[in-house]
Order: sequence, then C-alpha cells, then structure tokens
Amino acid sequence: MTDDNFIKTIKGQSDMTEEDQKSAGAPIAGSVEEEHMNFAGLLISLIDEGKINPLDTQTFLNHDIYNALDEEWQDKTDMVMANIAGQIRLIDAFLKDPNNPKESPQLQTMIEQLWQMKQTIEAKGKEFDVFIF
Repeated sequence: MTDDNFIKTIKGQSDMTEEDQKSAGAPIAGSVEEEHMNFAGLLISLIDEGKINPLDTQTFLNHDIYNALDEEWQDKTDMVMANIAGQIRLIDAFLKDPNNPKESPQLQTMIEQLWQMKQTIEAKGKEFDVFIF
C-alpha cells in the first residue's frame, strides 16, 4: 500500500463508539490448559496466604538456594525479579477482576511469559528452584 493509499484509508475510517472503545481491549473468553490454571491457582494461593507479596521480590525466593548461588547467578536472579514481579501483578489483577473471564488466551500467555522469565534463571546452565512457585 502506498503512503497516499494508507492515508486515504485511515482518513476514511469512522470514529469508534464509546462502547466499542470500552470493549476493544477486553480479554476474550477461551480455554486455558489445565497446567496453566493449576499454576495460576498456586500463585493466587501464595499471594492470598501472604507467602509471596507481588510488591516484595524477596518473598519469591527460596532463600537457602538463592544464598548458595554464586554472585553471578544471584545478580542474574536479581535482574529478572522486577519483571517477574510485574508479571505476577498482572496475573493477580487479571484473575481478581470480576469483569474478566475465568479462562482466557491472554491469561495463558501471561502465565507462559512468567514461566519463561523463571526459566531464564532456573534452567539456564544450572538446575535449581530458586523461586518458591
């Protein structure tokens, strides 16, 4: 598409209604694999029981394992924990929002992103469960 055609196409679009705007970013309902839902349940249980705090990354750690790591792996763990905390907050907010479906492809994706972050520490070069979840 040339620049002129693109501009004409954009200018020809009508504004979205307020109702359309509200629903445009809403998560869609869809099935989530059992493994993902089990993990989400574990995560929410840990938060609700006060075992982890999404605002305190130190609560995510198996401290005995973390303290036994060499400085390089502790630094790598520290670097990824801010992103893990953010992802946990997103999952927690999603699951506790009554307007969201109980199962959604967006939720499954958020959980997979969290797993990938964890695996950068727990599966690269060394095998250890540094996180309690």
